[in-house]
Amino acid sequence: MRTLFTLFAFLLVLQLQAQAPEARNAVTGKYVFVDHYTPYLDGTIADRDVMTSALEIGYTRWLNKSINLHFPVRLGTADLPQTDRPRKDLTWLSLDATLQIKLFDNTKWINPYLVAGVGAVMTDWNEVSPQAPAGAGINFRLNPNFYINSQVEYRWDFSSDAENIHYGIGGVFVIGNVKKKPVDTDGDGITDLEDKCPLIPGSVELMGCPDADGDGIADMDDQCPDQPGTAALKGCPDADGDGITDANDACPNEAGPVATGGCPDQDGDGVADSDDQCPEQAGPANLMGCPDRDNDGVADIKDKCPDVPGDAANDGCPSDRDNDGVADANDRCPDEAGPASNKGCPELKQEEKEVVQIAIQNVQFESNSSVLTQASLPLLDNLVTVLKNNAGYSCGIAGHTDSAGDDSYNQALSERRAKACYDYLVSKGIAATRLSHAGYGETKPAGDNATAEGRRANRRVEFDLQVK
Repeated sequence: MRTLFTLFAFLLVLQLQAQAPEARNAVTGKYVFVDHYTPYLDGTIADRDVMTSALEIGYTRWLNKSINLHFPVRLGTADLPQTDRPRKDLTWLSLDATLQIKLFDNTKWINPYLVAGVGAVMTDWNEVSPQAPAGAGINFRLNPNFYINSQVEYRWDFSSDAENIHYGIGGVFVIGNVKKKPVDTDGDGITDLEDKCPLIPGSVELMGCPDADGDGIADMDDQCPDQPGTAALKGCPDADGDGITDANDACPNEAGPVATGGCPDQDGDGVADSDDQCPEQAGPANLMGCPDRDNDGVADIKDKCPDVPGDAANDGCPSDRDNDGVADANDRCPDEAGPASNKGCPELKQEEKEVVQIAIQNVQFESNSSVLTQASLPLLDNLVTVLKNNAGYSCGIAGHTDSAGDDSYNQALSERRAKACYDYLVSKGIAATRLSHAGYGETKPAGDNATAEGRRANRRVEFDLQVK
C-alpha cells in the first residue's frame, strides 16, 4: 500500500515538472466503463447496465516516435459477481505502468496504438492485487496540443477471479510546444520558419530569397532586380559612381552632384556645365551660372557697371534721370541735378540761405510765451517758399532760451516755441514728414549769458535745412 502511494506521488511531481519545450509530456483524463461480467460469459458481451464506471488521470511520457510510457491512476466502483464472495459497489483504486506502441508518429491526425503493462488494484482500501492490462487505443488529434482518446483493455487479475475489461474515452493534453517537422515549401534547403521567401527558391546567404541579377541583394529588396547594382542604391546600377542611379542620372557616364541631376558642375554653383554660360565661375541659375558682383540681376559679362547696381535696360548701370552722376536709387532729387555731396539735390541759392539766416535771427515771440509776433510771420512765409522750391530738403526746428529763470521752465518754453514754428509751417502746406522740432532750453547757448547782447542771441529758434 505504501509503495503504491509513493509511486503515485512520484508521478504527480513528475507531471508538474514536465515542461519540456519539445512537448514530450502529456496529461490524460478519461471516463472509463468497467465490465467484470464479459470475461466469464463465454464470448458474450455483457449489457451496459451491468457495467460500473471509473475516472482516470494519467501522465504520458513520449520516449520516441514509436513508444510512449503511460502511468494511469483510476478510481471507480465495481461489481464482482463471479468470486467466492459476490460483492457490489466496491470502491477500487488502480495504478498502472504501461507501454503504448504507436503505429504512426504523433504528427498524424489519427494515431492507433497497442498497450500493455503491469499494475495493481486496491479494493475497499484494504485488498491489493496485481493485474496485467493489455489492449488497444486510438488518438484523434484536434490540434498539436490536444487529442481525443479511446482505449479498450483486458485486465488479467493474478490473485482473484476479478478479471475485467475497461472501455475508456477522454482527452490527452500535451504540455509545452509540439515540435513540428520543419517545412520547406520551395525546396531550397531553408525551412519556411527561416526562409524570408518561403514560396520562391533562393540562396542561404539571402535567407532563402532569389537574386536574379546576382548582385547580392534579394529581389524583394532590389529596385533594379534585373540589373546588378550596389546595396547603397538598393540594387540599382551607377556607371559613373556618383551615387545617383543610372535611371535617375541625366549624365550616367559623367560623375556629378545630385543638385545637377548627376551632371558635372566645375564651379559648384548648382548649374550643370552643359547649361552654364560661365562654367568656371560660380553664379546663380537665373543668370545661367554667371556671377553678378553688384547683385543687380545683370551678369557681369553683360554688365557695363559690374560693381555698381543698375538696371538691365541700362546694361547694368544705374538710372540717372537728371544726369547728375547720382543714381536715381540714391538721388533724393532724381529730377533735379545736384552734387553727390548733397545726395543729388541742388545746393540752396545764396538768397535762399539768407532767408533761412534772417528767420533764425529775427523770428520773435510775445514776451515770456510761445505766441509768434506778427512781424515774424512774413519771415516764416519766406521760409515756406524756400522749402516748397526745394522739395528734397527737410527742416529741423530747434528752440533755445537764455539762462534767466528756472531751468525746467526754460526747457518747456523752448519746446513750445519750436512747436509753434512747426505748426505754422505745417499750416502753410509743408508736409509734417519733412519737419521735426525740439527744445533745448538753455543748454546750447550761442552767446554769453552774462551780457545782455549774449542773452539776446541765446533767445532764438534755429532752422536747419538739409537733404535727408
